[in-house]
Amino acid sequence: MAKIKVENKITSVLFESIKVYGANIWPFTRYMLFPVLGQLIGLALIFGLASVYTAKLPELISTYAFFNSFSSIVLCVILITVPGMLIFLKAFWDFLVAYGALNSMAESAINTGKVYDFPAHNAVVTNRTFKFIALWLVISILSMIALFPLIWLIGGILFIYFVLVFQVFIFEPNASIYDCFKRSMLLIKGNFARTFIIMAVIAFFTHYIFVEGFSVFFDLTKLSQLLGGIFENWVQNTIPLDNFNNYMININPRFDVITPSKIAGMFVYQIVFFIVTGLTLPLRSICWTIWYKVLSRDVASAVSTKSVNQKTKKLDKNIIKRATQKDED
Repeated sequence: MAKIKVENKITSVLFESIKVYGANIWPFTRYMLFPVLGQLIGLALIFGLASVYTAKLPELISTYAFFNSFSSIVLCVILITVPGMLIFLKAFWDFLVAYGALNSMAESAINTGKVYDFPAHNAVVTNRTFKFIALWLVISILSMIALFPLIWLIGGILFIYFVLVFQVFIFEPNASIYDCFKRSMLLIKGNFARTFIIMAVIAFFTHYIFVEGFSVFFDLTKLSQLLGGIFENWVQNTIPLDNFNNYMININPRFDVITPSKIAGMFVYQIVFFIVTGLTLPLRSICWTIWYKVLSRDVASAVSTKSVNQKTKKLDKNIIKRATQKDED
């Protein structure tokens, strides 16, 4: 790390992460805009156009003979959803790439103080697309396994041990997928508690404080009301809540009835949560990049010290051996 000499302390890592992120917040935000908002726009197009088409379908069937065929109806559904699906898939892929490329950008920001040439940083990942997809596949499988309640604790522990796999992938290009996980575990070993604290602090701010603050912004700008009204109308027209609520009340008279407004509010909050956590991904990547650099430096130093000690012991043994032979002579 050329310009920043970070100590192996939680406060030092967090302070430098915030410092680097704050100095480059606009380039990082600009980089994340399409990966985050593109997914939302794609989904809005898919479900929005599909809802309009479904609402107009009875009228279309009665007016145009073309829509009397089931295959024609399905074909129109496909054509309607293709634009939104393409936007969503492109944004989703860019979002996955960001998990790797942001670490390269973080290193650039740490060493030069600037973030630029996004395509070059993306190429660090896309030049190894197959291995990167394989890495995500393994992470997805482990995440699905960790969803089982009986292994939540084990899954949480492994999540902390494997938190640096993307950093290993970027900064150690010759490492295999297995090596990425093994190396991350090696670095975290002996630093588990501090890693957990760093993770908890970063998650508290990016997943709660910032989300709540952005929710207030949504309320003040009336975006919550606008989106809430759209979602509420969509829920009323598509989800048979009355039947579900009656069924649940028969089972439990104290059941809290689910209303369209509650579901709409949940959707709005999830949108806010996704936007904030997505746009603050660079902050987390910077933090883990710095932590990776610090731990790698410490491990290298420990290995070097051990090697020196071994050589010293070997030298001492040789000296003692030669002295013993001299005394015998």
